[in-house]
Amino acid sequence: MKKANTVIVVLLAALLLPATVFGGGSKEASGNAVYFAWVGPLTGNSKQYGDTEKAAVEIAQADIKAAGGILGGKEIIVDFFDDKNDATEAVNIANKIIGDRKYSAIIGHFSSTPAMAAAPIYNEGELVMYSPTASHADFSSLGEYVFRNTPTQALETAAYADYVYNKLGIRTVAILNVNDDWGNNIARIFTTTFEKLGGRIILTDNFIPEQTKDFTPMIAKVKQANPEAFFPVCYYAESAQILIQMDSQNYKPKLTILSSSALKQELVDVAGKLADGCFLMNTFTPDIPGAEFARVMRAYKDKTGKDGDAFLMQTYDVVRQLAAVITQANSADSKKMRPVLAGMKNYPSLAGPYSMNEVGDAVRNLQPIMVENGKFVNISGR
Repeated sequence: MKKANTVIVVLLAALLLPATVFGGGSKEASGNAVYFAWVGPLTGNSKQYGDTEKAAVEIAQADIKAAGGILGGKEIIVDFFDDKNDATEAVNIANKIIGDRKYSAIIGHFSSTPAMAAAPIYNEGELVMYSPTASHADFSSLGEYVFRNTPTQALETAAYADYVYNKLGIRTVAILNVNDDWGNNIARIFTTTFEKLGGRIILTDNFIPEQTKDFTPMIAKVKQANPEAFFPVCYYAESAQILIQMDSQNYKPKLTILSSSALKQELVDVAGKLADGCFLMNTFTPDIPGAEFARVMRAYKDKTGKDGDAFLMQTYDVVRQLAAVITQANSADSKKMRPVLAGMKNYPSLAGPYSMNEVGDAVRNLQPIMVENGKFVNISGR
């Protein structure tokens, strides 16, 4: 059983729990549909991530319908909620969803801060919450109804530090991270792991999310410190601006490290050739073998005009896995779905089989990636 950690967001959510939460759960599917709720950013600075996840959900819905639906032909209907990647908005939406009591599962939220704010509400309401991307180490420990489809920050960031030190031979790094739960946690874990390996973090700095536009003073400090590698921990939009502003200051370190969340075509669209040579790690690589992976990537390209990424892959997998859970449980009641999802082994995802671990995480493998000629290239075989 997963234990809820004592964190501030739990207290915030608990104060806002409506009376309808207690004795919650979802209704059994009736009529011709089963309802999911997707929650994430459809406006604001993280909108592009939400747009990708929304497209992934719609592709998965169409595939499930084409395969005959679930529970004897029922279709899956998904309602989309915009939390603006904001914790307060996430709590308000979670309360509304629990109050409606028509949903069998939640797909989301996108990032750790809103996801962790909303998780106690869904858990208390006994409604499965399955985030494609929330990576904070404590997230899936917030309750037995809370699941995720991405590696934890602890696992991912430790793998980053190990690869940078042992495979790429980097010994000194400067870190500039977005000042939120996600960015601060990655900076802390990378620092601890890298220094244990024998490396040195010679400078750390942070910036205000969604407000900082001018990174030149921070870049100037990094340039003066002269590390072998520079690690800006942020989403693709800030990463692209930092690369552009690094170029304006004629700053080119031996290696620029980007967060896994920067793996989006939009990074290259904005930064262009300045992204070449950047390193990151991700569960997604464009060279994943298999006809089904290729088909879904083509469907996304046809739908959006953009190349697919981990946000597409993991969101698609979440929807299809939830449908498989309902089929295996022979029920769309979240209380009956939860133990099936928690115990699922060798689920055939787009990237190959994965299993759920004891705290509710899908166990996925990370791959090292370099940006080369505007493409994200798997370098694991080098």
